[in-house]
Amino acid sequence: MMPLTSNPLLRQWNKWKSATWLPAILLILVQMASGMRDMPQFAFFLIYLQEQLGLKPVTISSLVAGAQIAGMVTALLGGAITAKLGSKWVLVCGLTLSGLSSLAFQVPLLGLVVLLWFFGGAGMALVTVGGASYLTRISGRGSLGILAAFYALSMTVGGAIGNPFAGVLIEGHGFVAFSRAAMALSFGTILVISLLMRHLQDQTMKQVSLRSFWSGVLDTARQTNVRMLVGLRCLPTIFYGMLIMLIPLLINSLTGSKMMVAAYGTTNLIVASLAQLLAGRAVDRWGARRPTLLAYTALILAGLGLTVSAGRLWGLFGFGVLGIAAAWSLSTLMYVWVNDGVPKAEHPSTFGLLHAVWSLSMICGSLLGGWLVSPMPGLPFLVGGILNVGSLFLALSYYGRNLVKDTVSSNQGIREI
Repeated sequence: MMPLTSNPLLRQWNKWKSATWLPAILLILVQMASGMRDMPQFAFFLIYLQEQLGLKPVTISSLVAGAQIAGMVTALLGGAITAKLGSKWVLVCGLTLSGLSSLAFQVPLLGLVVLLWFFGGAGMALVTVGGASYLTRISGRGSLGILAAFYALSMTVGGAIGNPFAGVLIEGHGFVAFSRAAMALSFGTILVISLLMRHLQDQTMKQVSLRSFWSGVLDTARQTNVRMLVGLRCLPTIFYGMLIMLIPLLINSLTGSKMMVAAYGTTNLIVASLAQLLAGRAVDRWGARRPTLLAYTALILAGLGLTVSAGRLWGLFGFGVLGIAAAWSLSTLMYVWVNDGVPKAEHPSTFGLLHAVWSLSMICGSLLGGWLVSPMPGLPFLVGGILNVGSLFLALSYYGRNLVKDTVSSNQGIREI
């Protein structure tokens, strides 16, 4: 009998699994599958709560905020969990929880619906932390900037595929059919990850105990570079939270045209996606400092432009698109910031902290924007622009601190600043 190791099919399978490009492809596919499930699931969940369970908007918003808080807490835990299990199995855990959340479309009990949806918030946080830490672990095998851009874009592509499919499925067969399809997608993704994705884990990371996660988070937050990253992530996210909530409402109030709102959304999708690709390519060519400063400058200009043109369609449309494109570019650059200033062993806890900051900043941006828009439509955008003047100085300081690292890396032919 031929030994298993001499089986040509088995040798070919092992060779394929060890291909250097496979981890990046798998990670992008995981992110795309998450977009296919999460984007339509979130949009139609709000409709499900209203139509099937008869909930009022205030109750729905409270439930959504609760899921964001669950995700924020889980993200803080995510660093310790990743250190214990590794990025691959954190991804599996996150996808499992997200898959379970799809059951919310099949249960009639509100309490169980809430619990399942909170599972979804926790699952999304684990997928974010696990995927981001895996991305920076494999960055040595390719160009981190363009890989980060494709990784960020894959969620958008997944949503673009999943939204119309979900709409047709729900319209023709109901929410239960959509729930089953979402769970099947989660199961298929988990299977692919389990069989094909490599388990990457540093020996130094294995020593972290889950019981000491709070001290780990505090130790991470005490680092000067990490505190700067918190500011770099927080300030544009607050402005982004204002933009995505206020501009569609202002365009609709100004024109009364749903088609114009849809055109704004489509333009955002195209321009922001191109901006992410350009940001990723620029990072690989020149490093992250210049693209970061350019993106923050564009965000400030968008805030100032919206301040003076909040009552005009061209201003809302043009400066709104500019602001969203800049914010999406910064979300791509975040992976490079972490890679440039934080040791790889501390990436999981750093990404967990940054995801928690993102959740809190989105809530703050939405609330602050709604509160400021009443006295003057342009006021929220003025505040957002001024806030990100601070981000500009933070970015200069952050890369000033890492100038020595940039010099060493340049001598090695690696574009890290």
